[in-house]
Amino acid sequence: MKPKITEFLKSYGLKNFMARLLAAYFFVSSVGIFISQKNGVSPIGSWKDFVGTQGLLATLLWSLAAFLALSLLYRLISPKTDAIALMAGAILFCASAVFGSGSFYLGAAAGIIAAIFTAYSAEKLGECVSSKTAAVITAVSAVTVFLFVAMTTVAHHRNFGTPCFDMGIFVQTFHSLKEHFNAVITCERGQFMSHFRVHTSFIFYLFLPIYALFPKPETLLVGQAFFAMSGVLPLYFIAKKRGFKGMSLAAVCSVYIFYGGLILPCYYSFHENAFLPTLLMWLFFAMERKNIPLFYVMSALVCSVKEDAPLYVFCAAVFFAIAEKSKKRLHGVIAAGLSAVYFAIVMKFLASGGDGQYMTASRFGELMVTNSEGIIGVIRNSLTDPAYLVSLLLTEKTLLFFVETMLPLAFLPFMTLKLERYLLFVPYAVMNLIIGAGYAYAGDIGFQYIFGPGCFLIYLSVLNLGDLGPKFSRRILPAMAVFGFILAVATVSPKLSYINESIEKADYYASAEECIESVPSDASVLANAFILPHAANRDEIYELLSDTLIRDAWGNVSGLKGEEKYDYCILSRLDPLTDELMPLLEKLGWRLCADSDSFVFVMGRGEN
Repeated sequence: MKPKITEFLKSYGLKNFMARLLAAYFFVSSVGIFISQKNGVSPIGSWKDFVGTQGLLATLLWSLAAFLALSLLYRLISPKTDAIALMAGAILFCASAVFGSGSFYLGAAAGIIAAIFTAYSAEKLGECVSSKTAAVITAVSAVTVFLFVAMTTVAHHRNFGTPCFDMGIFVQTFHSLKEHFNAVITCERGQFMSHFRVHTSFIFYLFLPIYALFPKPETLLVGQAFFAMSGVLPLYFIAKKRGFKGMSLAAVCSVYIFYGGLILPCYYSFHENAFLPTLLMWLFFAMERKNIPLFYVMSALVCSVKEDAPLYVFCAAVFFAIAEKSKKRLHGVIAAGLSAVYFAIVMKFLASGGDGQYMTASRFGELMVTNSEGIIGVIRNSLTDPAYLVSLLLTEKTLLFFVETMLPLAFLPFMTLKLERYLLFVPYAVMNLIIGAGYAYAGDIGFQYIFGPGCFLIYLSVLNLGDLGPKFSRRILPAMAVFGFILAVATVSPKLSYINESIEKADYYASAEECIESVPSDASVLANAFILPHAANRDEIYELLSDTLIRDAWGNVSGLKGEEKYDYCILSRLDPLTDELMPLLEKLGWRLCADSDSFVFVMGRGEN
C-alpha cells in the first residue's frame, strides 16, 4: 500500500508542497488585491477597509483550489511548473501590492521578496530560455517601456505639467535651429542668447531633421524615451559576446530596461543628456568589439552632447587603454587626449561670452574656494585636499540616491579586484555624488544627470558578472531583473494618471491650446512657466518670473521689466504671479484679446 501512496504523491510532485502552496497563495492574494484596487480600496493605504473586504476562509479555500490546479499542471505538463508558478506568483503579488504607490521603499521591500523567490526558482528551472526567446523578451520589454514612457510624458506635457525649465528652453532652441539653423533663444536668460553659450549641445543638429518633420514639443519627449531605451540593443550584443545566453541574457537586458536611472529622469521634461544612454552603450560596444572607427565616431558624438560629456569619453578611453592588451590600446590614449583637448576648448568657449563660469560654480561650488577659480581651481583643490573630496562622495543628501541607483544593480559595480574598472565608476562619483553634494539635482534619480553615469554602472556590472561565473549569473541576474521590474512598477505606475487626466480633461486643455494658438507666431510673448512650452515655437518669448515684476518699498507691483518688448502676455489663472501682474496691465491699457474655457487667457497692448 505504501509504495502506491508514495508513487501517487511523487506523480503529483507533492514534495514541492511548500513552493506550490506559496505560489497558490500569491496568485489568490494578487486577484484579491486587483479586485479591491479596482473598487478604490488599497491593500496598504486603506488596509483596514481592505481586510474588511477579504474573507480569510474564502482566501484559504481559493488557495487550496489553486494548489490543486497547480498539482494537476505538474502531472499533465511539466515538473518545472512549480518553479514557474512560484516565480510568476511572487512577481504578480508584489507588482499588484506596489502598483500606484509611488514609493521607493515599498517597491524595494516588495522587490527583495520577489527577487528571493525568483533566485530560488531560477536555480530550479536551469537554462529554460533560448537565445531567440531572450531576444523576443528583450524587444517586447524595451518597446513596452518606451511606449509607456513616451505616452505618459507626452500626456504630462499636454496637461500643462512641463515648465520653461527644462522644456520651454528646448522647444525654443529647436525652433531656432529649424528656422535659423542657430540656437538663439530668449527664454533661458531673458535675452537673445545662444543656448550653445550655456551648454555646448551640438548633438542637437543630428536630431534636427526629425524635429523638422514633426516640429512639436512632443517630438522631444518621444525622442528622449527612445534614446533612453534603445541603448539596450548594443547592451544585448555586449552581453551576448561576453557569454550571456538564454535567461541570463534576457535578464541582463531587463536590468537595463527597468533601471530607474533610465526611466524616472524622462519625467523631468527634456534634457540634452537624453542622448547619452544610446551613444554610450554603442561606445562600449565599440570597445568590446575593438571597432576603432566606431569607437572614434561614438566618442565624438558623446562629446557633442554637453560640455561635461568629455569626462565620459576620457574615463572610457583610459579604461580601454589599460584593459586592452593589443596595440589598439593606443587608440584609447588618443581618444582620451582628444576628449581632454575638446573639454578645454569648450570650457574656454563658454567662459568667453557664455555661462561657463556660472555653470562651473553652480556644479562644483563645493570644491571652489572662490567662484572665479573655474574648472582648473576645482582640479587643483581636489588634488591638494583629497580627504575633502572623499568626504563629498557620500553625504546625507546623496545617501538615498546612492541606494536607489546601486540596489537594482545588487552593488555589482564594486564586485571586482581589477582596479582599472573603477575608472568606469568615476563619472558616477563625480557627476552625481560629488556634484550632488552641493547641486541637489545631480544627486536626484528624477533628473537626467544619472543618464550617463547610470550606463557606466550597468556596463561595469556586466563586466564584473562575467568574472563571477555563469552559475552566479544564472541566480543573481533573474533576481536583479525582477527587483528592477517591481521597483519600476512601484515608482512609475502613478504616471498613468497623466493619461487618465489627459483623456478626462481633453476639452479643457484643448481650449487652452486654442487660446495660445490665437497669438501671432511672430509676436513677442511673456508667459507663465507652465504656459511657455506650449507657446515656445517662436523667435521671442520670455518667462514671467517674480523678479520680472518691479516692486515698490511696500512690495506692491509698480512696473514690469522690459514692458515695451512684449506684444502679448499669455497668462495662467493658476499662477499667483498673474494675480499680481493683472492690475498693472490694466493700468497700462492692456486689453483682453482671447480667453479660454479653462485657465489660459491672452492680454495684448491697447493698439493690438
